[in-house]
Amino acid sequence: MSGLVVEGSPLVRESLCYVLLSFGVKALPVASRQEAMAALQDQQDITLAVVDIDTKEVQGQELVQELCESERFRGLKVIVHSIRSSRELVVKMMEYGVAGYLLKPYNDKEIHAKLRKALERCQVQNERRRHIRVKPDPDELLRVHFKRTGLPGLIAGKIVDISVGGLAMELLNPPETGALKPGTQIQSLQFTLGNKQFAPPGKVVLCRENLLALRFDYLNVEEKTTLARYVFKRIAI
Repeated sequence: MSGLVVEGSPLVRESLCYVLLSFGVKALPVASRQEAMAALQDQQDITLAVVDIDTKEVQGQELVQELCESERFRGLKVIVHSIRSSRELVVKMMEYGVAGYLLKPYNDKEIHAKLRKALERCQVQNERRRHIRVKPDPDELLRVHFKRTGLPGLIAGKIVDISVGGLAMELLNPPETGALKPGTQIQSLQFTLGNKQFAPPGKVVLCRENLLALRFDYLNVEEKTTLARYVFKRIAI
């Protein structure tokens, strides 16, 4: 596996490459957005990029946006390296679909464990998914329910994973086969997260036995911020 470390500090850049090598990732160290794009042009097998978004000269935020939004780099996993965790930045990174978030300050003793967790998340993330999905803690007991025209009562279930793009639920009362086909519109998916009530519209992506996957059609600003922070807390290491 080949990677890219885009980092402003020469010492951190070199150290990250050494740590990645211990995981079987041969990483190329570069110091800026321009060098990163040149490396990606020369080496087509790069599948991972660790990007410093704090150093102005690196232009890391612009690079992350370019890598995550371009169809050309669709299979590339991006791990952000930053000391910042402001609401605006977190929401932006979640919208880009970054695969991991390494929090600074850099610590030689901790970075191995942090990168291991980030790389594990990269491996399990489905490349077709734009957004990172996280599993709620078992004691959270997150529930979601909705009504579907033509079906009696409420459809309810337990959230098994969630992202800023959608959720998957384990149905407590599965309807008859074919009642929730892919593309089925749901007017209001109702659930509570962080004391915030959610009710976004959505569509069915997959329904298989008692598992239902749904995509949000729209989240308002407050919903998107709350959900992005929830995801962030479970991937920031």
